[in-house]
Amino acid sequence: MTGNDPVSSTTHHLPPTTYHLPLPWDHIDTGIDKNWLKDDLQKALAAATVPDCSFEGCSHCGVCSIDFGHNIVIPAQPIPQFDGHFKPDTTKTQRLRVWFGKLGNMVLLGHLDLARLFDRAVRRAFLPVSFSGGFSPSPRIMIANALPLGASSSGELVEFELTKQLEGKEFQERLAAQLPANLPIYEVEEVALKAPAANKLLAKAEYLIQVATENTDIQQWQDWVEQVKATEAIWWEKTTKSGRKKQVNLRELLFELEVVESSQEILTGNEQENSSVMLHYVGSCRNDGTMLRPEHVVYLLEQVLQQEFSVLHTHRQRLILSE
Repeated sequence: MTGNDPVSSTTHHLPPTTYHLPLPWDHIDTGIDKNWLKDDLQKALAAATVPDCSFEGCSHCGVCSIDFGHNIVIPAQPIPQFDGHFKPDTTKTQRLRVWFGKLGNMVLLGHLDLARLFDRAVRRAFLPVSFSGGFSPSPRIMIANALPLGASSSGELVEFELTKQLEGKEFQERLAAQLPANLPIYEVEEVALKAPAANKLLAKAEYLIQVATENTDIQQWQDWVEQVKATEAIWWEKTTKSGRKKQVNLRELLFELEVVESSQEILTGNEQENSSVMLHYVGSCRNDGTMLRPEHVVYLLEQVLQQEFSVLHTHRQRLILSE
């Protein structure tokens, strides 16, 4: 506010016309008398202490009437005893590896939101999840690999480290009861605490992708796939996090590629489009950035066939760990 603004003045009074200006909520009947608002504003400008009517008695604002009921003074609750700051349990007794799916409307859930969802689900299920140490402890819940927003999956991996031993079946039942139906739990396996984490063992990923195309002749597509597989090198320019340009041979990251029949498994409620085909591929998927994404497969096709394609939907069937 400027020095010319009447509100910033040292005086506790406003110009008389100010009290009669319309308020943004005047079209709503709040039940509060406008004269009471005027008096309350004057008290605020005078820095006067106004007691809370919930505990100190009625201030006669006009809300508490025959129609609205009467104000009931409720005594303040006692201040709870301070038992110290929260100290998370960092004990690691067991690690469970969980295979789960991401279907239906859950494809619109981002990676960070998914991590928060698991955090809340284990708390609601009262599962004994271990916490990391340090200044900002967090539950030891490790999702193996982030799934792109909009993609579905039936083969995701997440690991939980627990402070107490639990049977895999009991853990699965308690966790599944707190998760949405479109986040099914398929399997729970116990792994050694000293074994490498799933995100360290990632090697490959298996996908189904729905590709838009004007040519849906399966035999023609099989010939195109063979052309891609017969190519030794197809280069892609990658920009690293530091901004450096790097040439990557996408062909050596592709292990399998084939045309398959349409699968309702990967569709998100929409019918299979007439001008699309389904491709199945297995590609590199490592958390060091060596990854063959669906858009890379489309790029391989475009470079070999000199045609344009686009991905309509992506479904990750499974993550493949190294031995």
